[in-house]
Amino acid sequence: MNRLKYVLKPSIYFCVKKTSIKDIAAELHLSKATISWILSGQGETKGFSKATIKRVKEYAESVNYRPNLLARSLSKGASNTIGLIIPFISDTFYAQLTQAIEQEAARNNFVLIVCTSEGNGDKENELIKILKSKQVDGIIIAPTQHSPKGILQLIQEKYPFVLVDRYFPELQTNAVIVDNENCSLNITQFLIRKGCKKIAFLTSDTQLYVMQERQKGYLEALKQGGIQSADYSLIIEIDRNNYKTDTPQKMEQLFKQHLDVDGFFFATHYLAMEAIRYFINQNIEYKTSFHMGCFHETTALDVLAPTMCISRMQLDKIGVTATNLILENIRLGQDFICRKEIIENDFLPSYNA
Repeated sequence: MNRLKYVLKPSIYFCVKKTSIKDIAAELHLSKATISWILSGQGETKGFSKATIKRVKEYAESVNYRPNLLARSLSKGASNTIGLIIPFISDTFYAQLTQAIEQEAARNNFVLIVCTSEGNGDKENELIKILKSKQVDGIIIAPTQHSPKGILQLIQEKYPFVLVDRYFPELQTNAVIVDNENCSLNITQFLIRKGCKKIAFLTSDTQLYVMQERQKGYLEALKQGGIQSADYSLIIEIDRNNYKTDTPQKMEQLFKQHLDVDGFFFATHYLAMEAIRYFINQNIEYKTSFHMGCFHETTALDVLAPTMCISRMQLDKIGVTATNLILENIRLGQDFICRKEIIENDFLPSYNA
């Protein structure tokens, strides 16, 4: 049996030592306190000359010095980081909201850590634990509402957090929301004024309080519009986790039962897009056959449905308000008083208006 011989060639290993404040102080013949103050941005307030500040910063950059952020956060009691938990990062709504929050956080010298719960309550609770272990100063959450266990724990600990878009009306928490019921009432009333008598309401995630409020506004508008006996078979619930396949199936069922449906109210933007996809695939002239309205909007909706009325959520304002609310909570700590901020939607009769 042949034996294989392995020849081990000598190798040279380099161990790169991480530069510390102590090393920089020794090299520049300055105190560690001086280096620490300058590199933390306090050089001018501590009275150091511009020449000294420049020398320290240039040398730190030349040796690729990076501060120990965890140690700094422990010593200062703050990390200048905010956690954000959203259900779905692929949703354009949450992508735009995240951008608004990140920009406002950066403007206030805070870093944003973004996590996705994927609509799973257990994962949301775990993410809350992870963010707390990372020493974030506060957390902004668009909750799943499947399990508020983690949020109840935050309340008990008086940990700074803000709920955004979704909330629990029975809990005393910070929240930045919109008037879901009234906005839905406005959309439905507009469709009724357009002459609609049979308005289908496509909704999803009906366990969420905000979605229940949108349905409530829809039903109240029907009542006020003289359509006293609401036909609940016109309320179509779509499975959020399988909405791309569930929407066309439910639309087929709807048209078999209601050939004379003349209006559509979509409780959220992605349902509007999937319904339009169904119309196009079925060669239905939806632009002339129905009046339609949608709670918020998404990319391409203005092209595909230019006459659709929209209740547009002001995502930039929502993001800025949520960020400033959590920063205020962080600053005031135990003295902070929880409050709810309601951001008004913009109503667009149509994109063409």
